[in-house]
Amino acid sequence: MKITSKKQIIQATWLAAMLAFGGANVQAEGITGDVGGKLLASGNGLMLLSAAGEVEWQQSTALTHDAWLLANGNILYADGDSVTEVTREHKVVFQYKSAEKRGGGTYACQRLTNGNTMIGENSTGKVLEVDPAGKVVFELQTTPATVGEHHNMRMARKLKNGNYLVCHSGAHIVKEYTPKGEVVLELKTPNIAFSAIRTAAGTTLVGALDKIMEFDAKGQVVWEFSTKDIPGVSIRNMTGINLLSNGNIVTGCYSAYDNNEGCGLLEITRDKKLVWRLSNPKLGGSMMAVQKLSADGKPLPGDCQR
Repeated sequence: MKITSKKQIIQATWLAAMLAFGGANVQAEGITGDVGGKLLASGNGLMLLSAAGEVEWQQSTALTHDAWLLANGNILYADGDSVTEVTREHKVVFQYKSAEKRGGGTYACQRLTNGNTMIGENSTGKVLEVDPAGKVVFELQTTPATVGEHHNMRMARKLKNGNYLVCHSGAHIVKEYTPKGEVVLELKTPNIAFSAIRTAAGTTLVGALDKIMEFDAKGQVVWEFSTKDIPGVSIRNMTGINLLSNGNIVTGCYSAYDNNEGCGLLEITRDKKLVWRLSNPKLGGSMMAVQKLSADGKPLPGDCQR
């Protein structure tokens, strides 16, 4: 916009000031702050975003809870209907569909180091490992689970110790299971348990809509971030989380906007400062899974903690 009047100068100065102080009462469309890389995001579809929040690639999907940019450049995602791996040319190279889809068949996925794919079957409450040919080679029935329920399970992750971290969303519980089904850790959340990761320090980071919580090995809360912790910034329903090597946390927000105010994605520091946020309802009302990438759009080095 070309500024030609005193009134426009005042308006532009006011807008810049509001954005600098967290965007109070101002809804900028796009990225506010410095992302420092590209983004893989999912929710109402699957997309790769530039550091400015522009769509560089997208795939039409059902509501997608989990997504990964793999080392081979393909994208693995779980959208309730299936767990699918696609190339950038949208060619399907792997797909698993749950026989039971009531309530949402598959919400979680993870490519394992042996080439198999871990799948969280919400509809049955099962954690599966599937080989590249689509054969189920491991099955774990988790509880609580009622076949066809919508909130049996959200995110599930296989840990380095061989155990499985499972979010029982409706029960507001995160459990760690051994491959034999023994529960060795149980964490209670005040709201829907959507995502959970095991940090390098041995703590467990949990996304639970209105809070992101960190638990020690004894199940005690040692840190938390609330949707109310950044004045002037509307944050709703934090879901997927991506823990970066510097300790920052990137999260996506389900049903992120109220009257077009809110943010779909954001990054925070451990001292609860906002690094950047994406505010663009046109990209879809929900952004759940998120993976921060390098400036050239590749997975960041080291373990992808998400």
